[in-house]
Amino acid sequence: MRVPDSDLQTCVRLALQALLLVGKGASERGAILVASASDPSLSPARVEALDLVLATLGQQDLIDTIIERVLPDRQLGTKTRWLFRLAVQMLLRCRGGADLRRTEKSLRNVMPVEQLADLEILIGSVLTLDANQIWSSLIDPEKIALETHNPTWWVSYCYRLLGRSEGVKLLSAASRPRYIRINPLKNHGRTTLPSRAKPLETALAKVAHSLPVYAVQGSLSTFSEFFSEGIFQIQDLASFLAVKAADPAPGEDVLDICAAPGGKTAALAQLMKNQGRIVSVDYSTGRMRSWRREITRLGVKIAEPVICSVSDMAVTGTFDLIVIDPPCTGSGILDRHPSMKWHLTPESTERYSRLQQHFLNSSSRLLAPDGRILYCTCSLTVEENEYVVSEFLKSHPDFETRPVLREYGSPGLEGFTDCRRLWPHRDRTAGYFIARLQRLN
Repeated sequence: MRVPDSDLQTCVRLALQALLLVGKGASERGAILVASASDPSLSPARVEALDLVLATLGQQDLIDTIIERVLPDRQLGTKTRWLFRLAVQMLLRCRGGADLRRTEKSLRNVMPVEQLADLEILIGSVLTLDANQIWSSLIDPEKIALETHNPTWWVSYCYRLLGRSEGVKLLSAASRPRYIRINPLKNHGRTTLPSRAKPLETALAKVAHSLPVYAVQGSLSTFSEFFSEGIFQIQDLASFLAVKAADPAPGEDVLDICAAPGGKTAALAQLMKNQGRIVSVDYSTGRMRSWRREITRLGVKIAEPVICSVSDMAVTGTFDLIVIDPPCTGSGILDRHPSMKWHLTPESTERYSRLQQHFLNSSSRLLAPDGRILYCTCSLTVEENEYVVSEFLKSHPDFETRPVLREYGSPGLEGFTDCRRLWPHRDRTAGYFIARLQRLN
């Protein structure tokens, strides 16, 4: 983080405000935007502060272990704990004496006077840290948890899911690429790069010949002109493949559950060539504002928003296709949202599983006699995926699974080979589960 000393202090102040918001439930990027908007003087440090926030949250377990060893029995307030976490992260990043000196200076300038003594202890201890003291007493799952920065129970869960060797690969997976798609609704019906974007082709890698999807090899800002025009759409490959598995056709009636912020609605409309009808449902007025902006930008003409809960859907009639992407633990997207790791628990997995079963049961009553449901999550647990589908099929004998996406990903677990899984460490996508459920007429 090579920025002037004054800017480094601004970066720390913005990162601290953002982390306090993340602690209250905000997303990392959303917190940076809110904090910088509330204090415009912090705005120039947004990029560096986001980097620091993500790094701090990503290694929060190791950082907390260091703080607890260095300052045992300290009762730290919320703000002080986040400041100390930032301090440890910045010290761990230091490369060389000059970098260390400017980091120490910046930390001393932002730290409250009453915490300076503890800061000095922290600085000295981190610089002379003996890693063996941390690792020596740990059993294997605890060691892997600290090495990969995951909760210990989640490490053990991944071992049971995939075996130790494959589980470690999953937990150690590098962050996936950013993916963009060509939007045919704003590109004269074509899914190839527009001619004026050809000079940027070197910054893109085609994912597959049959897919209008590219992995971005540079900065997204390079394509800002095309984003603003709606020609490009940011969407993870796994998310687009889920829509592709639904096989939406022009002229169909489609219900999109949990539709905001609009990525899947737009992909549906594109595959439907803006012909037919899409009813997009979400509970949040704020999220649906984002949905409207995205739908307008991408030239979608056939989608209508409905703000309501799934328990009390203000929707009538039947649909040829229902797409359900329900709330989940997000265990397949932890690379982009590291704060979610520390809220991931067995209890949250079970809670989401019950909610997902409710979504599936409630929406199925709106399906046409020969219609289909596309159920997907960005979670890796069997409780939120195969078990949800299994329970649904037990109580709905007029449904069966159908094969999808045989050329992508891996078969589902627990015998659900018609379903598909995409794994971060194998497929370089978000972790995804995709199931297509066909109603038998």
